[in-house]
Amino acid sequence: MGISLRKIILSVIILLSLSVLAEPVDSLLEIFDRKPSLKTADAFFAYLYEQEFTDEPRMYSNIPTPSIDTVKALVWYWAGEWYYATQQYPLAEKNLLRALELMKYADRISYSDNLAMLGLVEMRQSKYEEALRYMHQCYDLDVQSGDAERISSSLNTIAGTLMAAGNPTEGIKYELRAIEYAKKAGNPVRLAVVYGMASEIEHTLHNDEKALCYADSACIMEATTGNMRKMMVRKSQKASILNGLKRYAEAVEILEEVIPFFRESGDRLSLAISLNKMGIAMHGLDRAKQALQYLYEAIDICQQIGNLVNEAYAQREVYEILFKESPEEARSHLARYHFLKDSLYSQATAEQIARFNAEFRVDEIEVENSRLKKRDKMFAIVAACVALILVVAVVVVTLLYRKRRKAIDGQLEALMAEINRFKTQETQDVPTQETKTNTDKTLSLAERNFLESIMATTTCLMQTYSVTVEKVAENLCLTPKTLNRKVMDLTGISTKQYLLLIQLEQSRKILLEDEEATIVDVSLRCGFENVNTFSTAFKRVYHLSPTEFRRKKQSSS
Repeated sequence: MGISLRKIILSVIILLSLSVLAEPVDSLLEIFDRKPSLKTADAFFAYLYEQEFTDEPRMYSNIPTPSIDTVKALVWYWAGEWYYATQQYPLAEKNLLRALELMKYADRISYSDNLAMLGLVEMRQSKYEEALRYMHQCYDLDVQSGDAERISSSLNTIAGTLMAAGNPTEGIKYELRAIEYAKKAGNPVRLAVVYGMASEIEHTLHNDEKALCYADSACIMEATTGNMRKMMVRKSQKASILNGLKRYAEAVEILEEVIPFFRESGDRLSLAISLNKMGIAMHGLDRAKQALQYLYEAIDICQQIGNLVNEAYAQREVYEILFKESPEEARSHLARYHFLKDSLYSQATAEQIARFNAEFRVDEIEVENSRLKKRDKMFAIVAACVALILVVAVVVVTLLYRKRRKAIDGQLEALMAEINRFKTQETQDVPTQETKTNTDKTLSLAERNFLESIMATTTCLMQTYSVTVEKVAENLCLTPKTLNRKVMDLTGISTKQYLLLIQLEQSRKILLEDEEATIVDVSLRCGFENVNTFSTAFKRVYHLSPTEFRRKKQSSS
């Protein structure tokens, strides 16, 4: 009995110690989990109310006779909200998943809210496949409700996830629809949110003038809400766009106001993002030492909170700053950048995004069809207008196609000429009559289309640093062996050589057209992971280093 009593006393002491060390929410939640009741739920919600986190001291007060399952669902849901707000995402995920099991049997709005929060939590942890799955379910419920503000919120969250998952082109389509629904709802808070997201996506797409307009609109809307934190978030977004426009001094001025605010408020995610932007601005102003200080702090915070996306951006920027002065250290940051990039985007994520996009478009078509059914009386006029538009569209598309065809043919001719020159270099000791190749013959339309498809695929793969024969073959639904045979038949060179020439031709154009692009930037934009590999290949083909080539062309123009 004595031993049992000592064990009980020791257990009580340990529990009391844990209670002292734990955060209030952790302790209150632990008490509720041990003994779920209205009394323990009251204590939990009373604390959230004291912290001005909720509008009511009892979140179940409007339910006449709440069951214990209902109370559990509400406690766990609000615990998820709390941990999300304090950036403790694994704890938020744990509680929201517990709540979700019970929310399935609750009302549609509560279930939708839980799904939306789970989508946000998964997105913050870079789990894009899971995030999109929850958001898809949330969107379906919101469409059924017909609530314009909720539909806008769902679309906005989807757009943000697509952008974070590396698909901003699809993201902006959803965001434009989110803006339409936000305008219908007429809520300035919602409009500020969707304008802010539209600004971020357009900035990611390098449409910085559009992005700046959306950022200003978001700031105007936010000013009417009086929410200082959100105003600072909008200003931070604007600073990022100013960086994109190379208006670095203006960006620094904004960030000098924003960073201290986030540092004092304890918002580590927003602080890390803003530090990242300040590093970019300082780099743009040639203040490398200060830039590195901001970027290293951003990396440290991102690693603490598990934010892979923003750490990747910071690692890439550090690499570019250190490349000339400290190449060994720079390479370690580039290696970390590639590791993060590979961790973020999986094939499963891409497939999930594609599935979701297809399903969403089906929903959109159904909505559009329901609208058309209401216009039966105007059918004859509409049909005539559509016919006229189609005729005009066919003419326009035909003209555009011919123009594009001419441009692509020009690119292909230049590349084929480059192939002949390259092959001449490779076979200098072979008699002239034997160096004549398949590139001298006239290509059929099917052959030209095949080579153009290789050019287009290679250009896309340049963005992911994965220009390989295997990847190109996979995208064209061919085996590497079949692809190599076809390319050899048409060009007389191997597929590997052909892909390299496409990359180098692209780099040559950038060197001529974008005088401010660094050699490192050109190499990355053309799919070379290592600038030395790029320079060696360029010199071998053009007999000049990239720097010498640019200088020679500038002096001759």
